[in-house]
Amino acid sequence: MRRTLYVILISFFIAGCSGGQKVTPLAGIGEPAPDFTVELLSGKKVSFDNFRGKPLVLTFMAEWCPCSNESAPVFKEAYRIYHPRGVEFLLLGFQDSLSRFRKFVEKEKFPFPAGYDRGDRIGTTYGVNAPPTTFFITADGIVRNAYYGKIVELEKLSSWIDEIVEEKEPRAEEKRS
Repeated sequence: MRRTLYVILISFFIAGCSGGQKVTPLAGIGEPAPDFTVELLSGKKVSFDNFRGKPLVLTFMAEWCPCSNESAPVFKEAYRIYHPRGVEFLLLGFQDSLSRFRKFVEKEKFPFPAGYDRGDRIGTTYGVNAPPTTFFITADGIVRNAYYGKIVELEKLSSWIDEIVEEKEPRAEEKRS
């Protein structure tokens, strides 16, 4: 019995954190991102409307997830590069306790806002089944891409962010008119 429980827990941990499962998010690619309101760890409340007009990288992570821990440095570096260009980042604690998520955010010293997804409601609305999961949302509020799993290559993360930045910046022909 005990061995069976360990096998189930290890299977959940590996499948849940690796991002090996591909599912269609409820927040469909090419569709408007679902609205949400969340309390940040700072105590301030923000909603999706606070990010309208700016590209948004919305990522769900958990302290217990090795993939989230491995991804953290790349997200911090991407923020350093892209935030000056108007890209917003929001980290949401998902499938984690508030205390553990708070320790994770403090340990990693994320330079962007972090909120706790109480009851995993926002993640459920977006169709997230495991951390880390990241959504790339245009300034117009459209989900351009979603990725399930760790991101440890800055080039990979940058390519998806570049897509939502390019949609924000006017094309050359639009600038001339």
